[in-house]
Amino acid sequence: MTPLLSRAPKGPAPLAERIDALEHATSLLEGVVPERVLEESQGVLERIDSRRALSAEHTVIGLFGATGSGKSTLINALVGTEISRAAVRRPTTSAPVAAVVGDRGSDALLDWLEVEERHQLDGTDTALVEAARTPPSGRRARREAERTGTGVPGMVLLDLPDLDSVERANRDIAERMTGLVDVIVWVTDPQKYADAVIHQEFVRPFAGHDAVTVLVLNQIDRVRPAEREPVLASLRSLALADGLESAPVLATSASTGDGVGELRQHLVTIARGREAIASRHRADVRGAAESLQEAADPTGMAEAPAPHDVDVLVEDLSTAARVEPVSRAVGASYRFRAAGKVGWPPLRWARRLRPDPLSRLGIGRGSDGEGLERTSLPEADPAARARASGGVRRFADAASAGGSDPWRAAVRDAARSEEDSLPDALDQAVAGADLHARSTSWWWPVLDVLQWLAVLTWVVGLGWLGLNALLAFLGVPPPPMPMVEDLWIPIPLPTVMMVVGIAAGILIGVAGGAIAALVGLWHRRRARRVLTARVRAVADERVVAAVAAELSLARDAARDLALARG
Repeated sequence: MTPLLSRAPKGPAPLAERIDALEHATSLLEGVVPERVLEESQGVLERIDSRRALSAEHTVIGLFGATGSGKSTLINALVGTEISRAAVRRPTTSAPVAAVVGDRGSDALLDWLEVEERHQLDGTDTALVEAARTPPSGRRARREAERTGTGVPGMVLLDLPDLDSVERANRDIAERMTGLVDVIVWVTDPQKYADAVIHQEFVRPFAGHDAVTVLVLNQIDRVRPAEREPVLASLRSLALADGLESAPVLATSASTGDGVGELRQHLVTIARGREAIASRHRADVRGAAESLQEAADPTGMAEAPAPHDVDVLVEDLSTAARVEPVSRAVGASYRFRAAGKVGWPPLRWARRLRPDPLSRLGIGRGSDGEGLERTSLPEADPAARARASGGVRRFADAASAGGSDPWRAAVRDAARSEEDSLPDALDQAVAGADLHARSTSWWWPVLDVLQWLAVLTWVVGLGWLGLNALLAFLGVPPPPMPMVEDLWIPIPLPTVMMVVGIAAGILIGVAGGAIAALVGLWHRRRARRVLTARVRAVADERVVAAVAAELSLARDAARDLALARG
């Protein structure tokens, strides 16, 4: 069995294909992964769809952080003018505040972001606008800017409420914005940069978003110069532990201006490149695909049920369908009917005291068995029913071996989806089988004729002897009786005829019985093959097909998740 992982696509895939793959995988995994994970993936797809319909000219950059990290002061320093109120009282920011460079298309984008307070910076002489207007350094960068028309990139810089605000509404706004902005700027300070709650609940969920993440250690002026590099190194190690392997870590001081210009230029460069939106979408798609795969990894599943496992299932269901008792009855029925044709005629009446074995079971095609809906087989005992149920379960477990628990549960549910109707289906399969229940053999009439000749012989001999005895009783001299002289003693011919007739009938009956036993064994084996084939058809329709469909779904999900991960 080939693991599904080996069929994963190789190399990077276009973003549009990855989004389509995530959407398809999400639909395939409905009912397999927990509802929460499914809703998160659907939410990612909805956000991506909404964002792609809005302005691609603007890069949305959100500043996130804990209380006291100085986000408002920092954004004022980045812009070069006061757009967000900063004060000692905390929390200061209770609603998003936007600084916008480039007005075309920004209104619809800000409406989607639900940002009401907007500061349009076009036409103003601020540090951010000046940085955006400054041509990039380097001949190659300038040529690229001229080619793409990105001389003045559109930007939306957001000051957001605190992630740990005492106001629940403020936290909800900040948490919602983490999924909407194109670039995430985590702003921290020397006192809270190692806060485990901030890292675990907010930073770590965005592992893999390196291309659109910036970590800023603000208020660096509060750290002695000799200690700044160790603190920055500690923040880098925390970022690495959070899964941000290449996200830049910058130090700033909004009060002294240290590092603000570097951060401003870094953000302008990101916006000028116009790759942040696509990078964020790629990271979100990859994260959603990884969450789906972690919840229900399909890569260890087999591509199809193994033939051996199907054979074992058929064997278990054959036991529940009473295939072997019915096969034995087919052989016994042939012998029973053969005895009626080739057995010793004086004893043939005895067979009428018992019914045909197949008629007793109510199965077999023919004048008596045509159109039956159920057999008259006794209900399967608990052991047989348990073997059928256990066989279905074992088949599902064998077919899903190597898969994750959610997929194994899904395969087991698929296998048992029609378990309640399985006994009736098996019974009808047996009842409708063409078992040649009324078949005859060419040698039956031959032995039948010989049997009646033997009967005629001994009846004639017996009648001859009886006639002579009657004549003697009446005093009439009987005619001379021929004698058989070739024996060790002379024996009257009628006596010889009677003995030979009886002996011949018995021998013909014994020979016929032996032949009937051999042919009956052939019929028994044929019936077993026919019934097993019909049981296999039921197994394929009621169990194997459902499991194969689930494995096919797992195969498609594995391919789509691999494509969505890129």
